[in-house]
Amino acid sequence: METAMTIKAAEIMTQRLVSAQAEIHVLDAIERLIAHRVSGIPILDRSGHLEGRFSERNAIAAMDLADISPASGCAGQFQRFTAARIAQGHPVLQSDMDVFQAVDFLLKGRISGAPVVGVDGAFLGVFSEQSAMHVFIGMCWEQMPSACVTAWISHEPERCISSVTTLDEIMDRFHRTAFRRLMVIRDGKLAGQVSRREALHAALECTRTSVVVSRDEAFRDGVASSARVGHWMQTDVPSVGIDDSVVSVAQTFVSTGARQLPVLNAGQMVGQISRSDLLR
Repeated sequence: METAMTIKAAEIMTQRLVSAQAEIHVLDAIERLIAHRVSGIPILDRSGHLEGRFSERNAIAAMDLADISPASGCAGQFQRFTAARIAQGHPVLQSDMDVFQAVDFLLKGRISGAPVVGVDGAFLGVFSEQSAMHVFIGMCWEQMPSACVTAWISHEPERCISSVTTLDEIMDRFHRTAFRRLMVIRDGKLAGQVSRREALHAALECTRTSVVVSRDEAFRDGVASSARVGHWMQTDVPSVGIDDSVVSVAQTFVSTGARQLPVLNAGQMVGQISRSDLLR
């Protein structure tokens, strides 16, 4: 009988990867993130060896610092976009839900986290895949009993914004924090959510003309180093081996905060494991 200690990374990894090379223009990588609805892509050399990872957070840093776009009034356009215009009505969890039901809710909805609200609609916090990792570790090592989802939520005040918070403030918040979504709060209650992907998409639409011109000029004149993915990618990327147990993989997720882990064999990337792959 297989247990969490005997199941290996190679058994749960996916080999269907969206990847890129360090030489491509950062705009192409951003569009790849949005088109494939992924939070990050591995950056590989021509032999398939891992060089780094380019994430939505890296993309926001690139756009926020305006290294891929000339000064073109982008800041003014960002200030005309508010959270109320961008926010979406994502699924929510009720405070009396069992934590294992909450994990199942995330997996079935293919979402990385969801806000938790009380019976009166008040926003209480967020239950995420990272929270679920702690549940998994506790279940494997400490034989912890089930509990309400509220025992595992996180509530950081900086995650909350108002309906009039502007896109430049939202981009800055995502740039400075590891949050994947911000909660739009009105009178203590949840009014909507803005994900990092939605903010990135809105920012790209605001700056598309100037950014595309910048990219086309780069292709004609030669791509500057600051416009290449390699300039913005994360190079210190946590990874696991093909023979690592799923418990070891879970511990790596918890200790690093990563959403996906490359699976390496002799330095070559052979697959990837997401938090949801592990939780399933």
